Amino acid sequence: MARRSAQNPRYQKGAEVGKTRRSAASAKPKRAVGDTAASASSSGKGKKKSRPSLLAPVPVSPEFRRWRKIWMIVLASAVVLSLVAWWQRDTMPGAIALAGAYGCIFVSLYIDFAKMRPMRKKAIAEDQAAKAAGGKSAGGTTKKTSTASDKDA
Repeated sequence: MARRSAQNPRYQKGAEVGKTRRSAASAKPKRAVGDTAASASSSGKGKKKSRPSLLAPVPVSPEFRRWRKIWMIVLASAVVLSLVAWWQRDTMPGAIALAGAYGCIFVSLYIDFAKMRPMRKKAIAEDQAAKAAGGKSAGGTTKKTSTASDKDA
């Protein structure tokens, strides 16, 4: 391997053999002096934003159940139509089935965003208001699980 420069101190006589250069990044402190790793990580724990749970309350009203049933049927028909379109690819019935599948997907998105989500947000808000008031879940807006005390009564 050729030397790059004869003036480089590594290649001059009397140079310390085996000495490696340290990068500029390793010379800079990684954290403030006196901080410990435990205290730095514990300060970040208090600043987490609370996110709504995936198991948020689901309304059990008849209207929500009806829209959820329609939504499931439309999604299932989108899957069936897309399978038909794949089976009949490069034919006119396949193209029609694919267009129908896309239409079903868009209808299901509309149902979810415009019909079901406002009801779900309302149920979550009512549940949070009931918790803030000190009571249990809002009357009849969330799913209830039966317990042994419910069966005795």
